[in-house]
Amino acid sequence: MSDADHVLPGAQGDHVTRIQAALVTLGAGVIAADEVDGRLYGPTTVRAVLAFKGPPRNILGPGQTTPDNIVGKKTIAALDIEIVAFENRPPPAVVSLFVSLTHEGSPHDHTTCPVDGSGHPVDHIATPVNPGLGRKVNIGGEGETRYQGFEDFVTDPGVVGGPPRPLTDTVVSDTATDIALRSAPISTRGEREIRRIAASGARLTIATNSFTLPKMEQIVQRLSGVVIERISLPDTSVPDGLGYQILVVVLPIKL
Repeated sequence: MSDADHVLPGAQGDHVTRIQAALVTLGAGVIAADEVDGRLYGPTTVRAVLAFKGPPRNILGPGQTTPDNIVGKKTIAALDIEIVAFENRPPPAVVSLFVSLTHEGSPHDHTTCPVDGSGHPVDHIATPVNPGLGRKVNIGGEGETRYQGFEDFVTDPGVVGGPPRPLTDTVVSDTATDIALRSAPISTRGEREIRRIAASGARLTIATNSFTLPKMEQIVQRLSGVVIERISLPDTSVPDGLGYQILVVVLPIKL
């Protein structure tokens, strides 16, 4: 609320992370991995800020004709207003060929599904639907995609939380036609494993909340995938969440 507290390039901290998350959520741009990891207001964050402050918003200071790279009171207010609208938007009137848009998932017998801590069947929102005929791998899964024939794996040893799951090391290279990734942290090793196990034209479904979306966007870029569907869904299960961002990616054909 103070002009003296505006945020400039070079700033670092959790407040920068929140600005980055809001910018990516509102479609202002993709932010580099080192800036996301370092919570740094660097060049790609500047680019997203300038895109956000430019047309059609035209967030300008006195006497300005083009936006500057300062995140000040006007910019924060605009981000807040649009994020509140994002959080409170009605459920999307969309149909997806690739993911479930409901917590129930595709019609199936829920009594066969694992249960959560409250004894209810696991949540199936943003899980893949209509998978292919090949091997189906859910990285970090806990049974929520089992009804679609997915097997749960982890890419790194020593994963904390969730039931014991085998490493993707046991999956034969170039055999996974469908790979699901739902709010699971992915390491450099994990990215290598996705590349290794993916068959030609494999489909990768990523569902994540907006705070981790910048990192997931970087994964997609590094995988050289083509996003064939992008959906935003409100996520009421996370008090401070901005919703699910769902990316359905087709990986390039392997040479």
